[in-house]
Amino acid sequence: MKNKRTNIGFIGAGNMASALISGLIGDGYNNSHIFASSPEDDHLERLNKEFLVNVTPKNKEVFDSCLTVVLAVKPNVINSVLKESKFSIDKNNNLLISIVAGCTIDSIEAEVGKKIKIIRAMPNTPASIGMGVSALTNNHLVTLKDKTRAENIFNSVGISCWLKEASFDLYTALIGSGPAYVFYLIEALQLSAEKLGLDKDLSKTLIIEMITGSAVLAKESKLSPSSLRKKVTSPGGVTEKALQILNENKVDKSLIKAILEGENKSKALGGIKSE
Repeated sequence: MKNKRTNIGFIGAGNMASALISGLIGDGYNNSHIFASSPEDDHLERLNKEFLVNVTPKNKEVFDSCLTVVLAVKPNVINSVLKESKFSIDKNNNLLISIVAGCTIDSIEAEVGKKIKIIRAMPNTPASIGMGVSALTNNHLVTLKDKTRAENIFNSVGISCWLKEASFDLYTALIGSGPAYVFYLIEALQLSAEKLGLDKDLSKTLIIEMITGSAVLAKESKLSPSSLRKKVTSPGGVTEKALQILNENKVDKSLIKAILEGENKSKALGGIKSE
């Protein structure tokens, strides 16, 4: 049997599990050391065909074969998965890494019925193209070696950071949901571009390249975003007028309010009352 310590298992074989598996293999991780389970035969067939990883319909085989197991299932089935896997988790002393939305460390411990090593992670959707941002948090049983292992997994699809679990709801609203805000902006800019008479595909390309270029400039420049904005804004010019309308409509305050309301919704979904 392959070394359980070097194996990484995935319970669930959906989009995010596939992205993480792709990232690991792209980073040089041996596909023979990756295991995945799913009740969906087509998911397993796709993973096996695309990445040549070990696949099985039985979660137990993953827990028994891997010390590190990523829980990548839907929130509505996580409790049943943990309930049926209690014995295997207890026997193998697995490190559980959960990417299940709204599933807290306490809730996992409560379902398993004992203290185990748990890392909670939240990647966002650009992980699918290797440009994700993932937040990580852990309970007190997790070791430095465990944290490094988790970082290696999530850094294979972008960057990661460690947060207190209390910050996860705000992170969800700001970074987890962040791509949707960018897509919303792209949609709005496309609507304004319709009057240019440009082909829709061309206007989409121009807008996305503008946003990509602006993001790279903000990333690489030593200037703050505020300073970069001021450099583009000539007194009495087009940009100044457009920004005046945005300020008059309190777009910045609306965005902040939206994110804070998103944080409250995340807390509610996780059963946490907002202060």
